[in-house]
Amino acid sequence: MEEWRERLDRIEALMAENVKGIVQSREEHDRRMAQHEKEMSELREQQKKNDEYLTKKLDRLNETVNGVSNNIGNHAEQYFQDVFSRKKELGGEKYDKLIRNLKAESKESCEFDIFLVNGRSVAIIEVKNRIHPNFVETVANDKVSQFRKYFPEYKDYKLYLGIAGFSFDDSVIKEAKKRGIGIIRQVGDAVEIDDKNLKAY
Repeated sequence: MEEWRERLDRIEALMAENVKGIVQSREEHDRRMAQHEKEMSELREQQKKNDEYLTKKLDRLNETVNGVSNNIGNHAEQYFQDVFSRKKELGGEKYDKLIRNLKAESKESCEFDIFLVNGRSVAIIEVKNRIHPNFVETVANDKVSQFRKYFPEYKDYKLYLGIAGFSFDDSVIKEAKKRGIGIIRQVGDAVEIDDKNLKAY
């Protein structure tokens, strides 16, 4: 009987030790999980601060790039507007009046960089610093439809188009010629106007 009691005491002691070990393991696990959660929370907070910092930096960079781009675009517009104010001519057609940045009174953003007019025809010349192929399509389609929509007083006038810029891809020149759009570009200190294939829209 005594022997059984000793065995039972030993089993209870072992069980108590095991329970104590399990409790300690659980407490250690909980402590590690709490530490992990704390570290993750700190990491998320740091990530949030980093994101906010990068967003501000990118916003400032965009403002700078847009500012430079706008300045270059404004310089190109001013340059070619001055050229056509001295000689109001495109495709052999002489014009009486030049309007800079002609705008339509509408909710739609609608502006024409150079607008030339006489008693029978008008010319719209759109200006970019560097002209890409998709710009030719924009001028031939969007600009023409906007002009016809918002300036019905010129519905009986012939409409000619030109694109002016400091830099052109070969594909731009090819596309513009195909569509009958005049090409105006700076070559050295002079301005070259290629308007042989000009067509009325």
